[in-house]
Amino acid sequence: MGSRRACLLVVALLLPAALQAIPTYAEATEILKKQWNERYPAKIEKVQANPEKRGVYRTYEKEGLTYYYQFKVSVPRLIRAEDQSLKEEGLRGIEVWMRYRPGSNSFDLAFVRRDLLPGGGAWIKIP
Repeated sequence: MGSRRACLLVVALLLPAALQAIPTYAEATEILKKQWNERYPAKIEKVQANPEKRGVYRTYEKEGLTYYYQFKVSVPRLIRAEDQSLKEEGLRGIEVWMRYRPGSNSFDLAFVRRDLLPGGGAWIKIP
């Protein structure tokens, strides 16, 4: 009977971590839009989530488990006019990675190429 209680205790302790799911790409897209609007003057015209169809890149960093979501966003190309105001001229595509750290429940944006992500990770499929 004691080993059964110990087993149940282990399951009870691990269950909350197992139930904590990472955001889907649809949820991550909404987070990306919100963070973008808070930080950058160029409005997002179009978002393509998971453009390479590889999923989410999961790796361990010194801060703990980290997930990278890939996006391609289209934003207006902003040009300074003679009066120093910003005007839009065409669209520009940008590769953006959103980093999610479940340990601190934090998200941030990075403008890097895929080959510059931290090594030792694995691609996982999520909706």
